[in-house]
Amino acid sequence: MVKIVKTISFCILITVPRAQDDLDLVWSNEQILSPSETMDQKFPDVVIDDSGVMHIVWLEQHGNQKSIQYSSSADGGASFNQPVQVNQLNRHIIAYMQSGPKIRNRDNELFVIFMMHDENEYPSVYMSYSSDGGQSWSEESEVSDQPYRNAYPDLEIDISGNLHLIYYNYGQNWGFVGAFYAVAFQFSSGFQTSIPMGITNETQEPCDCCQPDLALSNGGDIYVAYRNNITNHRDHYLVKKTQEDSTFSNPIQISAYEDYINFCPTSGPSLSLNDSLVFVSYFVHENNSSFVNYSSLNEIEFSNETIVHDNGYQQNHSHSILHDNFIHIAWIEHGLGNPDIFYGIMEIGNDELVNIRRVNQDSTSGEVTQKDPKLLWADNSLFCFWSDGRSGLYQVYLSKATLDTQTVNIGHANSGILPDSISLYPAYPNPFNPVTTLHYNLPEDAIVSITIYDMMGRSVTTLVSSQQTAGYKSVQWDATNDAGAPVSAGLYLYMIEAGEFRQTKKMVLLK
Repeated sequence: MVKIVKTISFCILITVPRAQDDLDLVWSNEQILSPSETMDQKFPDVVIDDSGVMHIVWLEQHGNQKSIQYSSSADGGASFNQPVQVNQLNRHIIAYMQSGPKIRNRDNELFVIFMMHDENEYPSVYMSYSSDGGQSWSEESEVSDQPYRNAYPDLEIDISGNLHLIYYNYGQNWGFVGAFYAVAFQFSSGFQTSIPMGITNETQEPCDCCQPDLALSNGGDIYVAYRNNITNHRDHYLVKKTQEDSTFSNPIQISAYEDYINFCPTSGPSLSLNDSLVFVSYFVHENNSSFVNYSSLNEIEFSNETIVHDNGYQQNHSHSILHDNFIHIAWIEHGLGNPDIFYGIMEIGNDELVNIRRVNQDSTSGEVTQKDPKLLWADNSLFCFWSDGRSGLYQVYLSKATLDTQTVNIGHANSGILPDSISLYPAYPNPFNPVTTLHYNLPEDAIVSITIYDMMGRSVTTLVSSQQTAGYKSVQWDATNDAGAPVSAGLYLYMIEAGEFRQTKKMVLLK
């Protein structure tokens, strides 16, 4: 008996990421979220849920009539549902720069906070709730409990589902009283009585017209960044409260310019966290520039300040987020004749923003204002939302940045995909303690050397020194030297050499 064996050849076309990190994001064309010919739409805020659905809110205004609008997108921002009004009560809604409505999610539940006049015509903080993914909304309820005037709220939800709220309180004549914090546990009926944050006394108080920013660690610790006011010197500070503490820490200084401002700057900081670092971006009036600064969470000391865009033009109202080993920042820049939305990125451990670009794509001529930038990382893409006044009315615009891709032809099912260029990628995680992974690509066989150096240029250890075949490679470093002894915390360099190629990057070891 003769066996006939057929060899079947087939071709597979697949799309794979051409880039491996956030530095290679490519921005697409801008689009309007929900066009209106009669309404101003501004102050957007956005979140993404575990199913990849984006939820966005904004303020809509026609004359003196204001409302909070909600929409969602389940296709990565390609389209958005018909807007739904969130607020039920017809009272005067209030929104300021950096202090429009804010939306947060907990599973399929959505929470929106905003400022609105109470029955006594004092501004107060209200919250609306949706249990069906934004299809319907409850009547808003007042969640601030201090007398007279309450404003500049922020809301976050921890991994246990508890709601955390901060806001500023003012007297009957707008005299600043204090900053307050409240928590609503997941299965409770509402917020507990708010407590003072302890950042107001006879010599200092928060800047009373500057939005504070609230962030939560995965461990449940609470961080608040704010602009202070000490006899019109308005630098930036941070306070922290752990789960075990009943009070907030003493203020920790972020910026140290003694920034003298004898008017209301309406510019607060932007705060973001990962498991080991806290980042803050902020505006300094004295320098007419914005900066980003960061610290380890283990021992908070802000000593890593970097200017956002050192070009002599004003940058203000920044919004920053952390993703992997990168800090992404969007801000308003006054340099091309109009206030435009700009974007830049910085790798952790470096001291300069790169890939700086103008996000809005309208003409630079005329008197057009773009403002209220808001960043969101969603499904391997970065989104920037903003308020855009080019039509004469403010409209909410968005632009999307994605990793570049390429189509690869695989001749047979077991064929490998080889990189088209040699690359060294950022360490991950970075900062790290005590192990990090270094990824690199080899388009062809080569003798490869990867060496760790300290900041004095001394060799710490050699991770790779051998002939290697082409492909996607990685190696781990466990923070030890050539003798196997642990090295001290600090900044380290890692360098790859392969043929004529040589590249060096930085990483931070925390202990």
